[in-house]
Amino acid sequence: MNKVKTFSFAVAAALLIGSAAPASIVRLGSVADFEPYNYLDDEGVLQGFEAELATLMCQRANLECDWALAPWEDMVMALGENEFEVIMTGMQITVERLETIDFTEEYFPADPRAIMVMTGGLYPDSAAVVGAQVETLQTNYITNQGWPLMTYSAPENAVQALINNEVTAIVGDQAYLEEIIAANPGVFAFVATGGVIGGGIGMGIRKSDSDLKSALNFAIADLKADGTLDALIGPWFNGRDPNYRGQIAQ
Repeated sequence: MNKVKTFSFAVAAALLIGSAAPASIVRLGSVADFEPYNYLDDEGVLQGFEAELATLMCQRANLECDWALAPWEDMVMALGENEFEVIMTGMQITVERLETIDFTEEYFPADPRAIMVMTGGLYPDSAAVVGAQVETLQTNYITNQGWPLMTYSAPENAVQALINNEVTAIVGDQAYLEEIIAANPGVFAFVATGGVIGGGIGMGIRKSDSDLKSALNFAIADLKADGTLDALIGPWFNGRDPNYRGQIAQ
């Protein structure tokens, strides 16, 4: 697979200070274009909720971590081809995906889906063409509603299609679309919010990597138990509090 780009954590060396040598290096796969979960800043450094979470998680699991960037539609295939060890890019845990790969415990609760239109637009009727990112739960939702579907390789491409009047509406994760609306006052609007499809967000791993799964689950549980994960989610998601704290680290 030649579409995967790997680069090291800028903070990897800092994680080692005052701690034992890491047991192994783990490559984390990300699309790096899905705010507020993950994105590249002007200097090409990965930022976002997942970038900050990965730093804390790898520290607590005593892992040295690198990032590997790949397109969304190639994520599961790249994992299977050993391009990286973990998918960490806003991927929901679903029964269908569990047939192919394994997942850690969730590190973010199921994100509501929302339907976005241009300001003044209406809820889609049966003839409306509706867009979504390919290989997502949103495409199944659109099909189940009976709307003609257009798919796009990245969520920002679906947004551009809405601007270009190629689609009447788009369906996506509410947190992502809220960022789009906030950045473009008066341009877009929601016609539906709050519906949950699928499970929470976890890290995808190969079914054979049981030791890695255990290490990551320990770190996630530890971050939940002491309130660190709740405190991290709030600033990135408009004060949202999933109330993970109090769970017992195992």
